[in-house]
Amino acid sequence: MIGSRIAYAFLMIAAAGVATWLVRRQQVALPLSRSERWTILASAFVGASFAAKMPFILFSQPSGPWWATWLGDGKTLLWGLAGGYVGVEVGKMMMDVRTRTGDTFVVGIATAIGVGRIGCLLFGCCYGTPTDLPWGVRFMTADDGGLIPRHPTQVYESLFHFSFAVTAAIWMRRRAFVGDWMPIYLIAYCAFRFGSEFVRPEERLLVGLTFYQWSSLAIAASMMLILAYRHPAILRLPTTSS
Repeated sequence: MIGSRIAYAFLMIAAAGVATWLVRRQQVALPLSRSERWTILASAFVGASFAAKMPFILFSQPSGPWWATWLGDGKTLLWGLAGGYVGVEVGKMMMDVRTRTGDTFVVGIATAIGVGRIGCLLFGCCYGTPTDLPWGVRFMTADDGGLIPRHPTQVYESLFHFSFAVTAAIWMRRRAFVGDWMPIYLIAYCAFRFGSEFVRPEERLLVGLTFYQWSSLAIAASMMLILAYRHPAILRLPTTSS
């Protein structure tokens, strides 16, 4: 268990380092000062950290002082990504920066999350429901003590983020969807997370959907509205001549 904790901590640190390096590398070409770049990075970190903890603050029953909940391990990646996006936009608004910076975050963040989910696999958290599939994994940290094979949802998610990072990097080189990659990434992740929740042991709420599925729908809808605002032409129906 100690070894898995060390591996988990190492991969989380490595993921943060990879994300920072890739994002900084991408932001070199932006018409921003050094202080503006660091402020945007800090805004992303603060927004993501705050939002990732919010579900546990709002909906869990604290067993100790409020600060213990903030310092605990509980956090949600889905809300964290959305919070990071909001944090960057707020930071840019405060500095009156109009440059779109989302594209510079996508490859680094997706790669880092892919690395981080490998840490989750080794640590034995974020596992899925029981399965008879040949790639099922027995997690000693599960309630059954590893007796039942389960979906390695950490691997599914890692593959999604690695695949998206590669896809985004290729299309960015082709100058496709410039300035819109962060909303596209969030929409894609919401779609993935909505589907993967069916093999995760989460509590079912309204109409059989989990909290994270409802969150996915809300966040994806918000990102779609942002894209529609940026590109109003996509909402215009073609007219026919009479």
